[in-house]
Amino acid sequence: MGNRRWISMTMVVATALPWSVALGILGLWILFDSHGLGVLSNRGIAVPVGLCSLAGAQLVFLMCIADRVFPRVPVSLNRSVESVFGAILVIMTIVLCVNMVPI
Repeated sequence: MGNRRWISMTMVVATALPWSVALGILGLWILFDSHGLGVLSNRGIAVPVGLCSLAGAQLVFLMCIADRVFPRVPVSLNRSVESVFGAILVIMTIVLCVNMVPI
């Protein structure tokens, strides 16, 4: 039974790690690169999109990898850290929606 758990955990980590890294790199690229013409040239849109991507990367990492690799972390710590990144994701999504409304 332990062997199955190890294989399952390895498959989840092997899938979630590139996903998390890709989201993180995308978020940093959107935040720190100047995007000439287009939607991302507007800082009011680029910053929330970049922060959403970074918060999503952290959530994927925490929920798919850290929870399985470190199962003995106190539940209150786990929930509070995941809630912070979830709140950042929700708030930045709302800010993005507000900034995309044409004036």
